[in-house]
Amino acid sequence: MSIARFRSAWGLLALSLSLKAAPALAGEPTFCGEAPTSDAQSLSVGRSSEGRLLSAKALQSGEAVRTLPRRHERRCLNWGTPRLVDALRRAGEVVRQASSSAPPLGVGDLSKARGGPIRPYSRSHQSGRDADLAFYQLDEQGQPVPAEDLLAFDAQGQAGNGKLRFDRRRNWLLVRALLEDKELDVQWMFISKPLREALLEEARRLHEPAWLIERAGQVLHQPTDSRPHNDHFHLRIRCTPEERAAGCVG
Repeated sequence: MSIARFRSAWGLLALSLSLKAAPALAGEPTFCGEAPTSDAQSLSVGRSSEGRLLSAKALQSGEAVRTLPRRHERRCLNWGTPRLVDALRRAGEVVRQASSSAPPLGVGDLSKARGGPIRPYSRSHQSGRDADLAFYQLDEQGQPVPAEDLLAFDAQGQAGNGKLRFDRRRNWLLVRALLEDKELDVQWMFISKPLREALLEEARRLHEPAWLIERAGQVLHQPTDSRPHNDHFHLRIRCTPEERAAGCVG
């Protein structure tokens, strides 16, 4: 190859790379590495641990919800079924409306744009029905602070050498918002036993309806085959009838 041709080819490659790296224009969806599939209907297919995702929707950060910036933002695992993504935004809005000082709901991993394995981060999250949600937290003065990462809280609800506390009220508001969302059917919210008990105690303190407390007790669960989930909620929603017909397995 001549020097002129080499320089021309290199210039085209550099231009291509710069365009791929360029930030999206305002209002333009960010695919974060890959565009979603073009199927008309969004579907979660297969199992959470062995599945795929059709016509995914990207979670875009805003005032009510944001992808956690320290590790998760660069993973491009911000895709899910539209009903999951929309429900997370609604839940974040509910918490903000109930508490104007609430920071955005911090979101970790969802799924890839087309689903499939996301190892080494998780065995599940393959079909757009899973989301890792950071806990709302308080500082030493009792003020809410935005989550920057998934942070482990001990049995007393403390983290960061006691500098941060598990925000019982806002975390319960989040659970309640997701359980009351008519567009969503929550299957599980994995969480450690001590934090689960703290949330149910908060619900009883607020004199929440008995059905809601019972429902929360059913879905809030410390998993038996993985970590205790003391650093985040692992939300999983059920398959819709249309998804089950397409092969979704709950």
